[in-house]
Amino acid sequence: MGSVIWLVIACIFLAGVIGLIGLVVYIRGKINKYKNEFRIQSMGFGSGFGSGNVSDNVHAVGKNQASLNGMDRIYEPMINKDFPDLQMSAVKPMVETVIKTYLNAIEDGSTEELKKLTIAPSLVDRADQIITDVRSQGTVVHFDNIVIHKTVISEYVRDNGIVTIRFQSAVGYYRYVTDEKGRIKSGSKDIADETVYVVDYSRILDSEIARESGIIDVIGLNCPNCGAPLRSSHLTHCEFCGTGVQNLTEDVFGWTFTDIKEKNRMTTKLF
Repeated sequence: MGSVIWLVIACIFLAGVIGLIGLVVYIRGKINKYKNEFRIQSMGFGSGFGSGNVSDNVHAVGKNQASLNGMDRIYEPMINKDFPDLQMSAVKPMVETVIKTYLNAIEDGSTEELKKLTIAPSLVDRADQIITDVRSQGTVVHFDNIVIHKTVISEYVRDNGIVTIRFQSAVGYYRYVTDEKGRIKSGSKDIADETVYVVDYSRILDSEIARESGIIDVIGLNCPNCGAPLRSSHLTHCEFCGTGVQNLTEDVFGWTFTDIKEKNRMTTKLF
C-alpha cells in the first residue's frame, strides 16, 4: 500500500513539473510575439499590419493586405489558347510597371514617362487632369515606397470588337498629401496603405465593330508607317507622314493598357 501512495505522489509531482514547463514555454512565446509586434510598429508600419514579413525595409505584409479576386486557373488557359504568343509571366511585370509609373506621374506632376509605355491616350489625359486638379489646390500627392505584392488575372472579356484581360494588383505604399509648404494635409508618412488597383490590357479583334462603338478612339491608334498617334479613327491619312490609314485591319492593333483605377475601399481616396 505504501508503494502505491508513493507512486501516486511521484505521478502528481511529475505532472506538475510538466505543467510548469508548458506554462514557461507559453509565456516565452507570448513575450516573443509582443516583442516582434513592437519591433514592427517601431519601424513605422503601424499596428494594423500585425506581425507579417518585412520586405526590404519597406512594408510589412500582414493580415490587412488587400485581397485579390484571382481567376488565373480559369482564364490563363483560355488566353493561352486564343493568344499563344502572349505570356502572362511577361505581361504581369508590365502591369506593375504601369501602376508604378502612373502613380509616380501624378506625384511628379509629369506624364512624360507614362507616354513611353504602351498605354491608351485616355489614360495619359486622365493623369494630366489629376495633375492639373492637384496643382489648382496648391497640393502635392505623394506615393512613397510603392510595393506591389501580387498581380492576378481577374477577368477575361470580349465585347464591342475588343478583348480585355483585367488584372488586379495588391499595392502597398505611404500615401499622403502636402501643401505648398510641405505640411501634411491628409494621409500619413508612417502608416502604410494596402489597396487594390485594377488594370485593363486590351486589343482590337474587329476593327469595324470597334470603330462603330468608338472604342478605337478611346484606346488610341498609331500610324503603321511612322508610329505617330492618330487623333481619330475616321482619318483617311496620317497627319504626320501622309500614309493612308482608312482601311486599317486588326493586324495594325497591338495590346494596349486601356484603364487603371483603384478598387479597394479600405483607404481614403486623395484624388
